[in-house]
Amino acid sequence: MKKKIRDHVDSDIDNIIKIYTLEYKAMPEEVETLRSAPKILVYDDHSGVEGFIHLSTNGNHCYIEMGVISNEKIMSIGSELWKEALGYFDENKISSIQVFHVKENPMWQHFFDDLGFEYWYSVYRLDYQGPKFPERKIRVVQYEDRYYDDKMRLESEAFSVLRRENNIKPYNWYLAASEENIVANRKATLLNKDFIYLFFEDDEMIGASMVKSSEIELLFTNIKYQRKGYGKKILEYSVNRGLEQNSDRVSLNVLAGNEKALKLYMDTGFKLVQGQDCRKLIRALK
Repeated sequence: MKKKIRDHVDSDIDNIIKIYTLEYKAMPEEVETLRSAPKILVYDDHSGVEGFIHLSTNGNHCYIEMGVISNEKIMSIGSELWKEALGYFDENKISSIQVFHVKENPMWQHFFDDLGFEYWYSVYRLDYQGPKFPERKIRVVQYEDRYYDDKMRLESEAFSVLRRENNIKPYNWYLAASEENIVANRKATLLNKDFIYLFFEDDEMIGASMVKSSEIELLFTNIKYQRKGYGKKILEYSVNRGLEQNSDRVSLNVLAGNEKALKLYMDTGFKLVQGQDCRKLIRALK
């Protein structure tokens, strides 16, 4: 009898993407990441792919994404995929698993609850569909590698309080990162230099943003310059760059607990599109 769970092949990708986007409003970068993922298990019940689990490993941590062709099959197909994934977790000594699922779908909530996952935090997807903003007077510099240390120091400081409040470790990424992780992040940042904008007051960096495929993937304001209107200027500038990439809309994600940022985005014209819950599972290694 043909085994229902198998590793994906290139010809599965279109069906995997179709299932992935049935209810999840994925960003272009997320779709491309899934398209090139090295490890995806699929549920193929003779007639084609009806479900998948994407496994992305970093050390003893694994980030997973799951999709099933219909809500009615989440428990049955999802359980089969999970059983197969357990062998992968044991083989790779995975002790920590993280997953996001659409907040509005209680079937996924029940599924991950039954597996022992605990709720961690929520994220909102927001879209802006409107005209460009008048260009504010603000000094903008395109990213260069010589700015890396200042950018990462200020970025990590800006997000450290929020990460602490949501128990996202390390709280200050830049201070805690290994030399290997710094080198890898520095290279990745340089590869995206055409999409990264740095904002200055005289010679001091007041913030940065990254806008790629009409998604604002990064936006922060130097702690020293917060509550002085710079966040709105940086946001409007970033929205304008996003609209130049796609005149239809600009998207971003925000932690549900980041109420100040959420208010800024909504006041600027962003609308709530979708919510996601993040859950985690800690496993004892065999």
